[in-house]
Amino acid sequence: MDLGHVLMIVLALSFVIPWAVVSSYSMEPTLEVGDLVVMIPPSGSCQSLLGHVAIYYSPQFSDYIVHRVMSIENSQGCTYVFKGDANLGPDPYPVPRFDVVGVVQFVMPQLGLLSLSYRTYTALLYILGLIILVVVPAYVLDK
Repeated sequence: MDLGHVLMIVLALSFVIPWAVVSSYSMEPTLEVGDLVVMIPPSGSCQSLLGHVAIYYSPQFSDYIVHRVMSIENSQGCTYVFKGDANLGPDPYPVPRFDVVGVVQFVMPQLGLLSLSYRTYTALLYILGLIILVVVPAYVLDK
């Protein structure tokens, strides 16, 4: 299997398997910055998420947050209270079930560090340079 096939498989899996990268210290020691978490869509009753680490979209922060479901604020509307394991208090806003995008199934420690680093322009240039210096010559030499 050549590099092209490997890259195609990795790219395809990234669209099929939902994942996220932990980008803050709020879930330590359970999750650390750079951990890649694989999730499944939430299912079951409103109570089924209680105590689990889940990912929700916060319209207030315009970002996805990985925290633990601590309690249910409104069982009829299925609204949750989340909290980071390292945080002193709960998240400031209740989270409706339709904003919960996934429940963490397993963690791949530190596997997401590269994706965090390419968020800066300089890191993006380094990665592009690495691709040019390593991948392109390897592909040319393989022919």
